Amino acid sequence: MPFHITIHKSFSGISQRKPKELIRVGFDDQIFIAQSRGGISKYFVEIIQRLPKYGVEPILLCEETRNSHLAESGLVPRAKQDSNLKSRLRGYLWRLTGNPRYKGPLIETVDVIHHTFTNGAYLGLGHKPSVVTIYDMIPEVYPEYFPTGNPHFAKKKFAQKCDVLISISESTTNDMLKFYGDNLRSKTMVVPFGVGEQFLSPHPEVEMPELPEKYLLFVGVRRGYKHFKTAFLAFEQMAKKDPELCFVVIGGGRYSDEERKMVQTSPFVERVFHFNPSDEQMPEFYRRAKCFVFPSVYEGFGLPTLESLASGTPVVLADASCSREVGGDLAIYCEPGDVQSLIDSVEKATSIDWMNRIKRDGPARAKEFTWDFVAEETAKIYKNLVQKTK
Repeated sequence: MPFHITIHKSFSGISQRKPKELIRVGFDDQIFIAQSRGGISKYFVEIIQRLPKYGVEPILLCEETRNSHLAESGLVPRAKQDSNLKSRLRGYLWRLTGNPRYKGPLIETVDVIHHTFTNGAYLGLGHKPSVVTIYDMIPEVYPEYFPTGNPHFAKKKFAQKCDVLISISESTTNDMLKFYGDNLRSKTMVVPFGVGEQFLSPHPEVEMPELPEKYLLFVGVRRGYKHFKTAFLAFEQMAKKDPELCFVVIGGGRYSDEERKMVQTSPFVERVFHFNPSDEQMPEFYRRAKCFVFPSVYEGFGLPTLESLASGTPVVLADASCSREVGGDLAIYCEPGDVQSLIDSVEKATSIDWMNRIKRDGPARAKEFTWDFVAEETAKIYKNLVQKTK
């Protein structure tokens, strides 16, 4: 079947004809506005590219994008970079109004709507069958980390209104049912995230920045529940004994004032590096790391765990939420928020025997979670939903 993705650049004169063999699924633009890059937008880019193989025509409603994953995929042109003021203003307006000009064409041309996030401005897009993915319940479980309110907006309303809920882990499902009610169980399907092929395939040559020879790796957002501070304090203690050990931070935006002060006043500041690599570079960051540390006390799934295992790099996880669901017996677990426990776990994870085991068994574990599997299972959900609502 030929690869086909519809991208609406103009909403006048949209064809009402649908290929007989395909169902059409509309993806709103929420997450591609909310994220410049990140796990959720990456998830949608990965499945959108694969859905045509499984009888689904994705209708992607973006004229241009500031999301790196979407732009790097080649599906949508990259938008020009705005000033910080314009960027903040756009984000503020999106939170208030969404992008309502997409609503009419979306309703007219699709069989199913898949909401990419939970901004209430996108609720009520006609009477089409609808799907929403539930990524985590962090604001509900740890409200103390979100003093300005739940950043997931109208997630509960989406869960109640949508016909099907896709949860990315059993842990997330259990928490959702606890907070939103067990009546949602019958319409909830668990479909995990997948790991990118670039982590599993032979290593192509890719231009890389200069990296230290020996480093601990921290990936992604660093806010409270992620326990970045725990990881950094553990690094400092280990760096006292190991003059070659460095600390590499990936993504997560600019350092907060507190993080900047912590790094700049550290006696090991010259051994701390912060990068914002492309998707193509990420596997090499994992492969060169001595150990990947992920002390977060809550993850909806924990995709970096799989990426590290796929790369043959040891993983240390906080023993919390879905960490064992993803890491299984191929991760070393530490007590949440405990610096010494993290240090002890890194020492275990970097022993010769354990490193050899991860190089041997890590990629096989990661292959149990592929984006093709995610796309195929998601396509089945769309098809079943269309069949039920005929």
